[in-house]
Amino acid sequence: MNLSKELQKNLGEHDPNDVDELILDDIFENIESFTEQNKKDLELYKNLVHLSLNGFGLKSLKNLPVLPELSILELRGNHLNGKGLEVLHSLYPKMYKLKLGENPISSVSELKSLSNSKITKIELQGTKASEEKNYKQELFKLIPTLDIVDNHTKDGEEIETTDYEQDGEGEEEDDDFDGGEDDEDGEFDEYDDEDEDDE
Repeated sequence: MNLSKELQKNLGEHDPNDVDELILDDIFENIESFTEQNKKDLELYKNLVHLSLNGFGLKSLKNLPVLPELSILELRGNHLNGKGLEVLHSLYPKMYKLKLGENPISSVSELKSLSNSKITKIELQGTKASEEKNYKQELFKLIPTLDIVDNHTKDGEEIETTDYEQDGEGEEEDDDFDGGEDDEDGEFDEYDDEDEDDE
C-alpha cells in the first residue's frame, strides 16, 4: 500500500502541515495493519485533527501514526475486536471522539482498555456489544469521561449529530482530503469539498 503516493495523487501538491483532516475511507481494502512506512507517511500530517480510516480491513492498530493534535478518530467497518485500544490514549492525547461501529466487538467489557482514556464521545453502532441490554449505561460506568454514547447522553436523551465545527474543532478550514464516501451519519459534510483556494 503506497499511502504517500495516494495522498499526493488526491491532494496534489501540498504542505502536510496545512492539512487538518484526512478522510481515507475505503481507499484500500484488506489492510490488516499499517507498515512502518505508512506510519511515517501519516506522521507528516502532524496538525491533523480528524482522521478517518473506515473500511480499511484493519485487524490490528500496529503502526498507527503519532498525531498529537488529533481529536477525532474513525475506525468503523474494520476487523477490530477491542484488543490494543489502550495505545490510543498515548498516541492521541487530545482525542475526544472515537468511532468503532461495525467492528467485531462482542462485549462492552472488551473496551476496558479505554477506561483511563479522556474520550467524551464514542460510537459502537453495528457491533454485538451495542446489542447488549443497557450497554450505554455500562459504557458510561466503564469510561467515566464519556458524555455521549451512540448519540445518547447519560440521562438517555437522544441528541442530533453535530457537524465538525460544532464539535469544537475546525474553526479554520484548511486543506483536507476526502478519499471515500460521504460520512454516513452526516458529520463533517462541509469538509468533503476541497477549499476554493485549491481549485
